[in-house]
Amino acid sequence: MIHETINFTKDGRVNLQTYIPDVYREDIPLRPAMIACPGGGWEFHGIAEGEGVALTFVEEGYAGFVLNYSLGEHASFPNPLVEISWAIKTVREHASEWHIDPNKIVVSGFSAGATVAALSATQWMDARIVEALGGERSQYRPNAAVLAYGVYDMSTIFSGVDLASIPKEVAIEQGMKMGFTLGQIVANLAPEVNVVNYVTQDTVPTFFFQSITDGFVPISNPLKLAEKLDENKVPFEMHIFGSGRHGMSVNTKLVDPETDIDESASQWLPLCVKWLEGLLG
Repeated sequence: MIHETINFTKDGRVNLQTYIPDVYREDIPLRPAMIACPGGGWEFHGIAEGEGVALTFVEEGYAGFVLNYSLGEHASFPNPLVEISWAIKTVREHASEWHIDPNKIVVSGFSAGATVAALSATQWMDARIVEALGGERSQYRPNAAVLAYGVYDMSTIFSGVDLASIPKEVAIEQGMKMGFTLGQIVANLAPEVNVVNYVTQDTVPTFFFQSITDGFVPISNPLKLAEKLDENKVPFEMHIFGSGRHGMSVNTKLVDPETDIDESASQWLPLCVKWLEGLLG
């Protein structure tokens, strides 16, 4: 296993961790890549939704990666979008070295990380990415996105209140009361964070799921996203489960030996793997 950390910021605050099988043979096809963006309310990075996801997809034949993106006061837009774009570019630039198919790079995200992955899926062509990182726009396009219990319309986590209509400090205070430490990603109220408004025909194929018992993210989020994807003829697959908790990740003993496995919601993983096989080949 090639397990190393590649820093984006000089202080290592933003970095990409690799989980790459080091078995290379001519008869082994190039692997797809899975870049996982863990959740944590923009306050921390959850191990289960980072390393746990990367290792799970390694078992499925992928090269795994974890992006530790900006948190708290550093999370102003467009930082998260630039950081996930850098991760995609990094994987593409090392594709030959790491035995990866550069046309099979998937971004995945869980909770807050789903917002990061969704930013990439919908806004990979944003000019600010090239301004920050150079190169060509095509370098930053993921080939698919996998989103888990994410917020795609920030106003939904504030009891339906339009964030633009209330003072920033009130929005943050309400978010804190609900268990969200949203940092600058909400404080600057950048419209791009509401990714449902940025879905176009250029949005990449997307798999996403949530449970109605999530407890944190309203079910309106995946429904709104599905509606926009359908309007723009973007291929997608959505699953709404009748049970399952927020932060469940892949919901296996590998990730959390003490977890109570939800047999229903856990089906998202094989469903996702099958969907990606059909999409990527």
